[in-house]
Amino acid sequence: IRVGEKGEGTMVFDTDLCTWRAGWTGGFLKTDPARYGLIRALKPSGKIVFANPATPGVADTKGSFADPRKVKHGPLPQAYARYKGLYVGGNRIVVRYDLGETEIFDSPWMNKGQDGTDQFNRKIIIKHGSKNWKVYQLQDASAKIDVKELLRQKPSANLDEEELGSLIGSGPRRWGAPIVTKGIVDKRKTAYAIDTITVPYKNPHNALMFTTGHDFASNGDCYVCTVHGDVWKVTGIDAELKAVKWHRFATGLYQPLGLRVVKDQVYVLGRDQITRLHDKNGDGEADFYEAFNNDIMIGGGGHSYATCLETDPEGNFYFIRCAEGTPHGGVLLKVLADGSKLSVVATGFRNPNGLGVGPNGVITAADQQGTWVPETRLDVIRPGGFYGFMPSHKRKVAPTMYDPPLLWIPRVLDNSAGGQVWVPKNSWGPLGGELLHFSYGRCSMMRIVRDGANGGVVPLPGRFLSGACRGRFNPKDGHLYVTGLLGWQTSAIRDGCLQRVRFTGEPIRQPIGMKVHVNGIRLTFSTALDKKVAEDIDSWSAEQWNYRWTAAYGSKDWSVKDPNKQGRDLIAIKNAKLLSDGKSVFLQIGKVAPVHSMAIQYNLDTAQGKIFKGTYNLTVNEVGKALGK
Repeated sequence: IRVGEKGEGTMVFDTDLCTWRAGWTGGFLKTDPARYGLIRALKPSGKIVFANPATPGVADTKGSFADPRKVKHGPLPQAYARYKGLYVGGNRIVVRYDLGETEIFDSPWMNKGQDGTDQFNRKIIIKHGSKNWKVYQLQDASAKIDVKELLRQKPSANLDEEELGSLIGSGPRRWGAPIVTKGIVDKRKTAYAIDTITVPYKNPHNALMFTTGHDFASNGDCYVCTVHGDVWKVTGIDAELKAVKWHRFATGLYQPLGLRVVKDQVYVLGRDQITRLHDKNGDGEADFYEAFNNDIMIGGGGHSYATCLETDPEGNFYFIRCAEGTPHGGVLLKVLADGSKLSVVATGFRNPNGLGVGPNGVITAADQQGTWVPETRLDVIRPGGFYGFMPSHKRKVAPTMYDPPLLWIPRVLDNSAGGQVWVPKNSWGPLGGELLHFSYGRCSMMRIVRDGANGGVVPLPGRFLSGACRGRFNPKDGHLYVTGLLGWQTSAIRDGCLQRVRFTGEPIRQPIGMKVHVNGIRLTFSTALDKKVAEDIDSWSAEQWNYRWTAAYGSKDWSVKDPNKQGRDLIAIKNAKLLSDGKSVFLQIGKVAPVHSMAIQYNLDTAQGKIFKGTYNLTVNEVGKALGK
C-alpha cells in the first residue's frame, strides 16, 4: 500500500496474520520480467525502514501473539482474527479486520518527523461493545496491537457511525474517463463468426491487458479481469462495436485468473482469495474490496496459480489450484454461496488452467501435460476423486491408479488446456446444451461429445487472438464471449483478447454424436450424408494408442497390441453402414476395447454433394453392447 501525500512510502499488510510486515521508502515495487512478471515474487524497491516476522499482528484474548495455526499457511482461526477487506476511497487506504467481536479499521500513513526523517504511522479505529468508534494514533507503524491494552488508553477521538462513514466513504473517481475502442465485426460466411471487441492495449494507466476472465451483469455490462491485477468494466457492446468503453473498475489484485458476476456483484479470484468488489457510490469504480473468502492456504510458489471461478445451481463457488506444497496445492476447491466455508472437492492436479460447472451441477476440469500427466486430460469430477498428479494426491496412502478422464486430448488439438463452458439449451444453433472446451495453447475451442464415460472432441473453426481460457454466454444477446492471454506454450499473437462468437445460421458439417459398441463405433453427423460415399470404407481410416502414467514429462504414443512398442496401431475398418436416419454411420471394426486415444479420419459428401473431411478423436472407457449389421 502506498502511503504519504505523494505516495513516497510503501507498507505491506499480511492478510493471513493481520500484521504489518514491512515498510520502506524510495520506491514502490520491483518486478521480475521472467514470464511477463508472473512467475517470481515482487520485491521492495527502496530502503527498508521496518520489518516484522510472520507472527500475528493482534493479540488473542489472553494477550498472546503466538501463532495458533497447526499448518503455517492460510489465515488465523475465524474466532481469533480475520481480514475482511480494504477501502480505497479518498487519499488513504483503510484495511479492515476483526479480532473476535471487535471491528478494526487500520489506516497506514507516512509523515516527515521533526528531525526530517520518514516516519510510518497508523490511525486505528476500533469498535468494541459500544455504538461509538474509538480512534487511536500509533506513531510506531510496526507495532502489534493488544486491543485490551489499547482500549485502556485515552482515544484521540470518538466517532459515531456517520463520522466513520465519512472516513471510509468513497472518494472521487481515480481512473478518469473511459477508454473508447472500435471493434471488428466478422463478415465471413461461416457458421460461427468471431468478432473482436478491441482491447485497449495502449492506455493512460500503462496497464498490461493480459485478459484472464469475464462475466456479465444483468444489463449486459461486461467485467474483465487481467492477470496483472485489474478489473475493467466494459460497456457499449452492441452489434456494430463502433464505440466500446473500457473503464478501470479495480486494481491491485493478486494475479486474478477468474471472475464471476452473481446478482450483479463482481467476484474475482486471485491467488490469495475470492474478492467481492463493491461500488458503494455507483461511480463505476470499486471502493471496497471485500475478502469474501480467504481460507485458502498458499505457499508463494512461482506457478501456484488459482484459476477459473465458477458457480453451481445452488450458488456455491468453485476454483482450481496449481500444485505446490500446501494442503490446497493441486486441488479443486468449493466455497459455499455465502463465503463461510472452503472445502476440497478433488485432488491430483498439476497445473490446471480452467474448469466448468454445468447447469445441472456437473463439474469438469482439464489439466496440462507434464509429469504424471501424459497428455492433456479432460475430467468429469467425482467428489473425492484423484486425477493423476501424484505429488498432489493428499492421501495417507498413495494411490496406485487415477480416476480415468472423460477424454485424453491429443496435443495437436490442445497442448495446454483452458476452461470449459456449457452452451445454454435451445440456443447458439445446433450446439445448444453441449459442452465446449478451450485451448489456451492453440488459441481455439472445441466441442466435447459424450457417450456415458466415453468422450470425443471436434475442433470448431476459427482462432482467437490470444490463448483461450474462459468462455461466458451473455444472457442479453445469447452470444459466446471468450477471453485469453499470452504466456508460455501458446500460439497467441496479442497480450489478451475479448472476442464474441456468433452463430450465423450457416450449416456446420461435423460429428455431433457417438456410441461405442463392442463391435464398432457409431458416429452421428450434423447433416445428411451421401450414402455411397459414407459406405465406402476408403472414406474412412482409424488408429489407436495408449499413454504411460509415469513421473516422466508427458508420454509417447504406445501401441495397444504391443505395450512395449512405441507408436500407433492401425484399425481395420471391416464395414461402413449408413443408418436409417441418413446422418449416422456404423463403423464395424471388430472387437472394441478401452483405449486412451482413437482417431477416426473421414472424407465424406453431404447428401447435397458438399465435400467435408476431418479427424474425430475419442477416448474409450466403457464398451456398449454389439450393434447389428
